[in-house]
Amino acid sequence: MSAETTPQSTRASSNDTTKRPQALLSTAYSYLQTSLDAAIPPPTRQRAYNKLSTFASRQPILFSFSALQLLFSLLPITLFLSFAISTLLLALSAAFAFALFWIGVASLFLVPTLFITSSFAALCWGASVGGFMFVRKLYHYAPAGSHQGKSSDSPSSGVKTLPGGTKEEAVNGDHVEQ
Repeated sequence: MSAETTPQSTRASSNDTTKRPQALLSTAYSYLQTSLDAAIPPPTRQRAYNKLSTFASRQPILFSFSALQLLFSLLPITLFLSFAISTLLLALSAAFAFALFWIGVASLFLVPTLFITSSFAALCWGASVGGFMFVRKLYHYAPAGSHQGKSSDSPSSGVKTLPGGTKEEAVNGDHVEQ
């Protein structure tokens, strides 16, 4: 049981198909108009249009020459600019990828090197701390007389060793005995 199509329903569906592109164009036009108004305010555009109109009426030959030059040159200039920008973006992305690749390769050498050097540094630090603790322990077990300062030379030389290990020279009269 198929539904019969009436001329009215055909007209309605035909009307819908013609309204749809018009609605799409209307939406696109209003979007472009809003974008243009945001980029260049309407009063500024009106002043530019008035100046251009005045120039065209005063110098029609020069205006027509300039307009045709702009019209014919606009496509090659646009294509050149898009080529230049895309080439620049391609070069930047290739350079970025190239740099990332070699940074990754270098990190394959850096990570093991850092592991080895930090292990060696920790080993040296541990040996230093262990040596310090060992010598300190030996110092505490040393006899009590070794902690006191002794004279390394005879008492008549006038040179004494102080507890810190430094030597003091005795002064006899006006001169220092060595």
